[in-house]
Amino acid sequence: MTVQEPVTIGLSDGAKEKLRRLADEKYFRQQVDAYRFAIGLALAQGVDPPEVHKSGTIFNIGSFDPDGAIKRSIQAIMGDRLNGIAVYKMAERLAEWGINELTSQAEAGQINFADLLEQAAGGTASAS
Repeated sequence: MTVQEPVTIGLSDGAKEKLRRLADEKYFRQQVDAYRFAIGLALAQGVDPPEVHKSGTIFNIGSFDPDGAIKRSIQAIMGDRLNGIAVYKMAERLAEWGINELTSQAEAGQINFADLLEQAAGGTASAS
């Protein structure tokens, strides 16, 4: 059975506002960069994100993932954990989790990208 993929992706109202702030506060150049990074962060952390009750769309899949690299990455990393969920629906869940995590760090002072990348590489993060 083929899973029907959506043509757009979005976030909850709260996460949309957090995404906007991450770009406005110059943690990321554009909102789409923060959205993509949030997905990568959630994948690197191995989270099993809960369902998102999105309120609307933010990006068209064609412009968000024009070459399908994000979709293939999620499929490769999550594999059977997708459990019949459309890949881009899972992308929304992953982004929601990652945006909330990034915002928590930003509100605590700053986002330590070096620590996040080291954790993703399997190293141990410093306690800063």
